[in-house]
Amino acid sequence: MTFNIIKKAQCGKVSNPAIKTLTYNIGHNADNQSFHFRITDNSGGGFFSHEWIALSSIALTVENSDTFNANIFTELFESKSANNSGFLAAALKTEKLLLPYKDTKRLHKFGNVEVFKKSMQKLLNVSLPDEVAEREAAKEAKRIELEKKLKSVKKSNETPTAK
Repeated sequence: MTFNIIKKAQCGKVSNPAIKTLTYNIGHNADNQSFHFRITDNSGGGFFSHEWIALSSIALTVENSDTFNANIFTELFESKSANNSGFLAAALKTEKLLLPYKDTKRLHKFGNVEVFKKSMQKLLNVSLPDEVAEREAAKEAKRIELEKKLKSVKKSNETPTAK
């Protein structure tokens, strides 16, 4: 599935929203008109997955819950990093898809998906670069170059010397 990246934004973690350490993308799939979220960077430390998570899956996950914490999103990820669900929740809070429950930072209510979708309509013609794919391609190119160097060294070490 390919996504057109329509928004890149920063947010703070759920526990400290004022300090913006997370970067996320919102992607749109024109084939089925779906929206997706992914975390792309974390300058504050902690591992996470770059997986795209469908807004429809998020909505289904919380549909029978009046209030919930971020752990409810754990099942949406193939990668099992402990930070995935909290980082996704932070992005969703920034987009007003998660609303605070009373005065707590960690309990949420689900926001209005239709309002969110309507707010994204003006961005559907935007096409931002896929920085995650660019970084992965650069890593792969470095890996291939290193592999070539290692093969070259191995070959030169295997060449018999003249007596």
